[in-house]
Amino acid sequence: MVDLSGYRETKPHRLRRILWCFVNATLFPLLPGCGRRALLRCFGAKVGKSLVYRSVRIYAPWNLRIGDCSCIGPHAELYSKAPIGIGDHAVISQDAYLCTASHDVESPVMALTTAPITIGNGCWVAARAALLPGVTLGDGAVVGLGAVVAKSLPPNVIAVGNPARAVRQRTIRFSH
Repeated sequence: MVDLSGYRETKPHRLRRILWCFVNATLFPLLPGCGRRALLRCFGAKVGKSLVYRSVRIYAPWNLRIGDCSCIGPHAELYSKAPIGIGDHAVISQDAYLCTASHDVESPVMALTTAPITIGNGCWVAARAALLPGVTLGDGAVVGLGAVVAKSLPPNVIAVGNPARAVRQRTIRFSH
């Protein structure tokens, strides 16, 4: 039987989290792109020259790394209780959800579990897709609209569905 009366969760960075929640909800959406990147860096994120939309929700920027020329789209949520790494030239589309935390369903208190998410260079996580704790996307992987990715994907694979499954290899066509 589950008994949540004994549930305890450590709250590291409590004051920083409170301050960030306020800043993410108020100041962050008002700043231009370079200001949002600077603010994220002030809170410990490592952010290259990338676009982070005003409406992006980030749990803990100190657990976030974004490479160069990447885009985090409108209303994306990065629940970064564990590290989230996003490579160069990657796109996280609108309403995507990157979740690094869950609960141990076999624990009598449903203990918190966390695992990092790593997104390689040139990846695309389409709108409303979800990546679960511990997932790694190999360089060039594509996650389709609304897909739920529970297991890591190799490079250059296109995956769709719930649970996400590989449907084909991605081939980049270069025009002359």
